[in-house]
Amino acid sequence: MTPGLSATRNLSTWPYCLIVQVTFSLSLTPTWLCDPLTSDHPFDGIVYPRDNIAHGYMPIDSNIGRFSLEAAMFLCQPLLEVLAGRGIEDVDAFLKVPSWNDLPDPFSIPLIEKAAARVLCAVRDRERIVIHGDYDCDGILGAHILRSALTGLGAAPRTYLPHRDEGYGLSSPAVHRFSCNGTDLLITVDNGINARAAVRLAQRLGIDVVVIDHHRIQEQAETTAVWSDAFCGAGLAAMFAWALMLKAGWHATKVELLLSGCSQYAAIASIADCVPLLDSTRTLARLGLAELSRSKHKGLQQLLKTSCTDPSQPDSRDVAFGVAPRINAAGRMAHPVEALAVFEAGLDEEAVRQRVDRLNQLNRERQCVVKAHFEELIESIATDTPAGLVVYRETSPKGISGLLASKCVERYAVPSIVLVPSTTPGIVVGSGRSTPGIDLVEILRLHAKLFLRFGGHAQAVGLTMAVERIEEFREKFAQSMEPMARGSSQRLHAEAELPLSFANRHFFDQLLLLEPFGEGNRPPAFSIRMAEIVSVRNKWARIRQGRSSVEVLCWDVPITEQMKGDFIVEFYGKTRILRGFTPR
Repeated sequence: MTPGLSATRNLSTWPYCLIVQVTFSLSLTPTWLCDPLTSDHPFDGIVYPRDNIAHGYMPIDSNIGRFSLEAAMFLCQPLLEVLAGRGIEDVDAFLKVPSWNDLPDPFSIPLIEKAAARVLCAVRDRERIVIHGDYDCDGILGAHILRSALTGLGAAPRTYLPHRDEGYGLSSPAVHRFSCNGTDLLITVDNGINARAAVRLAQRLGIDVVVIDHHRIQEQAETTAVWSDAFCGAGLAAMFAWALMLKAGWHATKVELLLSGCSQYAAIASIADCVPLLDSTRTLARLGLAELSRSKHKGLQQLLKTSCTDPSQPDSRDVAFGVAPRINAAGRMAHPVEALAVFEAGLDEEAVRQRVDRLNQLNRERQCVVKAHFEELIESIATDTPAGLVVYRETSPKGISGLLASKCVERYAVPSIVLVPSTTPGIVVGSGRSTPGIDLVEILRLHAKLFLRFGGHAQAVGLTMAVERIEEFREKFAQSMEPMARGSSQRLHAEAELPLSFANRHFFDQLLLLEPFGEGNRPPAFSIRMAEIVSVRNKWARIRQGRSSVEVLCWDVPITEQMKGDFIVEFYGKTRILRGFTPR
């Protein structure tokens, strides 16, 4: 059996009244992580409901005729329309329970075999290895994946996570510290691809460098670089760990234990890092979410317990708005090592609880700080919002600039960049967030002469510039965005009509098959027509249509009881969010 290590039987030749896909999983809880626990997994399969017209499980119509009969037999009509509207033709492949064999061969990633050989040589020769991560969720978890994998190989690597005040990525001062400590091999994860000067310095000081990164290449460092934009940093670290174990000759069962552990962290990072949840990243994230639901890792268990609506079945919204913000809060409000400590706490339950409590505290502080600074930010913005927003916040802390930019995008529906003072006089740093279809890195590239440095990916960027160039950048950014931002509507539209009588247990079970939701695979939005709000409680409202009803969360849409009309509701994991209303 190939290393992946599950055998799948597709019973598509059975009578069409019962379509079943069964996965016999050989997965075990990973022993290579911090706490050496193992347990047998229960049978991990899914049985799809029978075709039932009364519950909305209808034959395909002319608009979705290109779907296979098997997909149409078990998927309800509204969800079929969503997938059709998104151009997903191979629905069977999109929805099937994934296995490790659905991931690409790790050795298909350029230079990964060369990098793995260098790292294994360092392990064999007992060289001093340093893993350089980052201060966000992706960099923290990517570093943890590599540390765990190298520890499993018998190495004793040290992990370095920079404070946000040090700036993003590999820096010359950090390289000098590594040199003074006798480092032989430096591995960067979620950074390093553009750190040409720092990598060159490390090489002059006798340190070999292996880069593992997914950010857009601008001035590529001249070293062995494992780069792919198909994954986030932690996802790429998981693929690299897989390549290490295969090259080291590990048995297939042991490799799967590694993948089971890696995928949990890669799933969290993929959802948190604004990378498209499509293709290989979606496969890895789906595998990881399944592993999260049965994780025996004490740190993860406690984190899920405090972050998720249902810790036994975490979904992408739990990760995006519960787990990831707590991990990120450490790097925003204190130091990222406080988040890493949760995953390296071992079996001491009291230590785990204290460390997770600390992340909860930092996250609450972060929420209060963001709320206060965003209220001030709103007051500084003119009524006529430009097509691209650049805001300089002289009093805002560096750690929340990305969150403020995200809230600007939510409120004003335009790409937004928030700048704050750096620790260096006369220099500002900033974070940007984009709207769908607009590549921020390419926009910044048009004005590269204005920046001391910049980078990131399509939906999220970081930059450093002189304070005196802010006004020039503000004008040029707005001008660059004008034809794109004004040429497309950011209003959320319903993808299909959903009669509430369809919104039963079968519907929500099938909705899970579209997970994980996030960048590139947004939560589906449905129109609920000729309905009425029958009750309101705080931010929650109950919408009734005939004899059926559903409870929705109302953030931005003003609501009152007895409102009647058509509603647009986003189904995000276990939460329904009201996104629009048209009175009738």
